[in-house]
Amino acid sequence: MGDLSFLEAGEALRHAVSMSSKRDGGRNAQVRRVLNMLRELNRSSGWSIARLAAHYGTDDRTIRRDLEALQEEGLPLVAETSGDSSRKLWRLDTSEHARRLGKLIDSKHYMALRLAMDQAGPVRNDASVFAALEDLHEKIEKVIGPRGRAQLRALDRAFLSYEKHAYQQATPDVLWSLVRAIMDQRMVRVTYRAALHAGREKSYVVVPLRIFVHAGASHLLCHVPKYGSYVPLNLQRFTRVEMLEDKAEIPSDFDPEALEKYAFGLHQGTELVRYVLRFDAPVAVYIRERLWHPDQELLELPGGGVELSFTCGASWEVSAWVASWRHWVHVIEPKALQDELRALGGVLTRRYAKKKRVRTTSVKDSRKRRA
Repeated sequence: MGDLSFLEAGEALRHAVSMSSKRDGGRNAQVRRVLNMLRELNRSSGWSIARLAAHYGTDDRTIRRDLEALQEEGLPLVAETSGDSSRKLWRLDTSEHARRLGKLIDSKHYMALRLAMDQAGPVRNDASVFAALEDLHEKIEKVIGPRGRAQLRALDRAFLSYEKHAYQQATPDVLWSLVRAIMDQRMVRVTYRAALHAGREKSYVVVPLRIFVHAGASHLLCHVPKYGSYVPLNLQRFTRVEMLEDKAEIPSDFDPEALEKYAFGLHQGTELVRYVLRFDAPVAVYIRERLWHPDQELLELPGGGVELSFTCGASWEVSAWVASWRHWVHVIEPKALQDELRALGGVLTRRYAKKKRVRTTSVKDSRKRRA
């Protein structure tokens, strides 16, 4: 139907049919007639009521009721006087529809759509999903015109998304099976190569909850009913996803924002720990300009340093991040992290300690010493 939205037309028809179906020989006949009539009005420069009545085998009053009902539901139907001023011709004003659409969208919506399409390399295997994105993209570009398209192209060139590559690394069958399972709230059995088990495959029955990107890789956040825990799984390690008939029961305590605060990075750890870290002036600027954790607090220190504090689940990710700041960070809390870094320092000292050179004595040197 060209620029006319099927969603708008369907909603309008639902109301229009409810208003006048009893007066005109049945719901189905009217739905077919009005849909065909909308297509004709959208394709042509105008139809008179008498011509529409003759074409669809009904009377003028019925056609007039249909057109008025559609107008009341907001469809851009207009009646214009013909050239000889003897009758009115009805048509769909697609330019008005385009203006209304243009008021609803701006550069942010266009950029969001482009980002979705850029990240949707695997989506191309799902023709219905990607076709919908492409259709919406074409309609927006048609509405904004050549000048608007040029401006948005320039805006598009100003941004670069690295996360799209993370989704492209995931197997399309795996990615979209999980997406459908989340949408339909279905349990799935996944076959997974865990890194801690030397790549051996293991199967789990899980409740899929969210798909997200972390450190350049796409992951599934899921609940494992057998263990009663939330687990992040790397999509690249999936070898099979089997949709089950059982409906997934979302845990009552599932709170994505709370889980985000609990974890420092990807892993949630086993218990909440309070971290207090002091950074020297040479690196304090980098600490100030980033949000390292949603719960963080910053305290300025004399001499240009800064104190960073936050509470999250203890995990190796926190320890590795703190160690990456080398001698510019001082751990105030917790003591367990102090002990861990002290042990790490001992290991590094032994590993990189300078070994004493063992001097070999030649026969000639021995003779000189005896002389």
